[in-house]
Amino acid sequence: MKGELFKPDPNLPADHFDVVIIGSGMGGLTAALLLLREGFKVCVLEQHYRPGGCLHRFFRKRIPFDTGFHYLGGLDDGGTLNQYLKFLGVRDRISIHHLDPDGFDVLRFPGYEFKVPAGWPAFVRRLNEEFPNEKHAISRFAEACQEICRESFAYSFTKPKEDEVGRYAAVTLGGFLRSLEASERLRAVLCGQSFLYGVAPEATPLELHAHVVDSMLQGPAGVDGGGEALAQVMVKAIREHGGVVRTRTPVTALEMKDGKISAAHVAKGDPVQAHMFISNAHPHHTLDLLPPGAFKPAYVNRVRDMKNGIACIAGYFLSDAVEAPKRNCNIYINPSFDIDHTYRANAFGAGHTDEKAVFVTFPSDREKVWPFPRMVLSLGIMPWDEVSRFSASKTKERGEEYEAVKRRHGADLQRAIEAYLPDHAGHLKIADLSTPLTNRDYTRTAQGAMYGLEHSVDRWGKYALGTRTKIPNLLLTGHSVLMPGVVGVTIGAFITCSYLLGFEQIFDRVARA
Repeated sequence: MKGELFKPDPNLPADHFDVVIIGSGMGGLTAALLLLREGFKVCVLEQHYRPGGCLHRFFRKRIPFDTGFHYLGGLDDGGTLNQYLKFLGVRDRISIHHLDPDGFDVLRFPGYEFKVPAGWPAFVRRLNEEFPNEKHAISRFAEACQEICRESFAYSFTKPKEDEVGRYAAVTLGGFLRSLEASERLRAVLCGQSFLYGVAPEATPLELHAHVVDSMLQGPAGVDGGGEALAQVMVKAIREHGGVVRTRTPVTALEMKDGKISAAHVAKGDPVQAHMFISNAHPHHTLDLLPPGAFKPAYVNRVRDMKNGIACIAGYFLSDAVEAPKRNCNIYINPSFDIDHTYRANAFGAGHTDEKAVFVTFPSDREKVWPFPRMVLSLGIMPWDEVSRFSASKTKERGEEYEAVKRRHGADLQRAIEAYLPDHAGHLKIADLSTPLTNRDYTRTAQGAMYGLEHSVDRWGKYALGTRTKIPNLLLTGHSVLMPGVVGVTIGAFITCSYLLGFEQIFDRVARA
């Protein structure tokens, strides 16, 4: 089926759809709203009781805690995400708060701290002030990143010249910085936000890093009400356009007929039938839903062999530290200037050092209205192997041994935070903890991977997992397919849908929104 020929079916039975989307993460919601606005009849099937995937919040004693969403970039005028949300008609429905433009991300290393300011000019200026003998390396890094972003039509809406595309496709972040002869400290600063996609610099595609960093520099902000507010706005718009979003409706199997998917079987109720299916689920889970022989063994083995990205432990702390200053920023705590070593040695789990790499953020310090206790949220890398022995258990039924593992790592996480934030020391109380198992169960992501399949250079560019599949009416979208993060999966959903709507046509229209 050629994408440009796919049209809404005016003769659909009442219980049939043009498109069924599996999963209501930002990628699934974006694809649904885009296709609805183009006149298609769309149904989103979500296994969790709340839509939004990693956008959703959970509540403890009516206190909201964000799970996978903490901040984003590009929502100011001219920003990439701003343009997409304007096109979808939802940008004016969310309220944002900007993070500190003089230091929205604070990168902490042993004996050294760097505050990342908003905007490339300010970022380059501060880098030159901190590293006056490395101006050439700084200039080349900034030029390369901005060139990469300009060449990405779906990101910048600027059509590149053919001879400009792909120059950096096989270049790693670590390799590029070494080619510039950047010092260890400068390399650490330029790689210090890598937790936003979770790949060590020596394996990170420079193109991925450029897009992620550029999107944050465009205008770092949080959404009032957290990711939950964005998810609710998207769901409301979907329903206003006649779309269906069904929660508590896990897809159990995809039925095949004549080489195509004919229906999605769900845990309760009749199969949901459609002409086209888009999976926002982890690719391994998508394979699990299909009958044997749906794909050739070579494709199945290739996808199965793709490595999952990092998983994490998340700590949700309440704080009664009334004297601690409000922090309108995020803090990346790195025990070493060698970021590659940090990924290898500073996680939470057996075989790792006592020093932990931790991301810390403060939603209660920055939201415009916060009628709840003060909180500190934190994330640290936790290998799947640390909890894999409990993988057959269910949430809240994992047993005392698992709870002991959580308590031990929760205490380590708290010690790491208090060591770097002494004004909160003695004032933190754990409201909850989550592990890779938690993420697996609530998002159906294999091994609880934060960003789905690892976004390393060996599955980038021509080696990437494609949006289109050999099943003519199955497309893929979500964290694992293009880029992670809200900006990445939003762009990815538009690229997925462009195979149905026409590539240049849809992005030209987004650019004019």
